[in-house]
Amino acid sequence: MYQQGDKMLEVRELLVKAFATAWKNSDQSTDRDTYINSSITVIDSMQVQPEMIYAEEGQGLTDGEELDHLADLVRADGTWVYYGVPAENFFIVTWMPDAEAAEAKIAALREEGDCVACCVDLAEEWNFG
Repeated sequence: MYQQGDKMLEVRELLVKAFATAWKNSDQSTDRDTYINSSITVIDSMQVQPEMIYAEEGQGLTDGEELDHLADLVRADGTWVYYGVPAENFFIVTWMPDAEAAEAKIAALREEGDCVACCVDLAEEWNFG
């Protein structure tokens, strides 16, 4: 599990923290656990790089299949930004060098319109069930 000050964290944990933060920035029409769980299960494909995760959403994987890269490590310094466009079924989690750069990126993304954009709160937790 990630501890504040760690230099790296698992992709799986970053995604959970990103979804939990996105839920806080949504209309919260579903409960938090359902939102996080469904956000994970609808991922069809995912590309992971050290400073970016891109995922496409759809029907999710069939039973027995697992996403690649969930145990990969990504950096935990700087600030991660979650950017999702529900109508287009994709999201990006991208690394920024600091909070100021992240806030500028979020403002620019929100100007584009119908999206969820927020700084990922690395203090968010969720029990993997």
